[in-house]
Amino acid sequence: MELGKILKFIVLKTIFIFLVFVSTISFAQQEKLITRYKPGVLWHYNGSRPLEDSRLHKYDRFIIDVTYNDWLSKNHGNISSSWKSIGFNANVMFEKRFKKAASFSIGYGLRYGLSNVYSQHKTNILHNQVELSEKETTDLYKLNVFRKNSLVLPFEFRFGKPKARAWKVNFGGYIGYGFPVQQITKFRNGDRTKMVLAPNFGLRYGIHCRFGGRTMAIFTAYQLSEMFRQGESIHPIQFGFSYSLF
Repeated sequence: MELGKILKFIVLKTIFIFLVFVSTISFAQQEKLITRYKPGVLWHYNGSRPLEDSRLHKYDRFIIDVTYNDWLSKNHGNISSSWKSIGFNANVMFEKRFKKAASFSIGYGLRYGLSNVYSQHKTNILHNQVELSEKETTDLYKLNVFRKNSLVLPFEFRFGKPKARAWKVNFGGYIGYGFPVQQITKFRNGDRTKMVLAPNFGLRYGIHCRFGGRTMAIFTAYQLSEMFRQGESIHPIQFGFSYSLF
């Protein structure tokens, strides 16, 4: 009796999977763009209303950047000393496409960024001026982690093949606010201290670029604005990869 129930369940499940498969094929045949032109999750979702022009599909509207971060100091060069200097950006973008220029569009939106820079350099704060010292090599001190959070408005020009996006080049800039930098000091005995570098320069602006195809791209960004109001001249830089969910 139990064997009969099991066989009945397998047959019903097989029929259900077959019907779903057939319906999916039928729906796909009705689409103007076949599935290989839809590499991202919900890439061709355009809201509750259909597009007036089916050629103007929108891309790269939610992008995650995974980056390696470094600070470029005028006096010390790049200060990162570990592969752990990792961060990420979450981009919510809108795209404006044009009928007469199918390979060109404009993107704009909102980006939240978090970056960590591991360094053996220490900071000295005197009279609201932030200065970096030479690398520390004492038995007790291990390293510093500089953690930066920002909320900016990116704007970019996008070039790429209008359908499959087999290749794409996006470049532009951003402007926004950077929250105060946190400095986490780690010691070899396991202790750690945390402080906020108060003389933070809140305004953030810079340039960025993505080059790749479909959902993946190489990402780089350079902050033109100073990290601190007074003291050491520091400009953050990022290298990494971008993945477009849709």
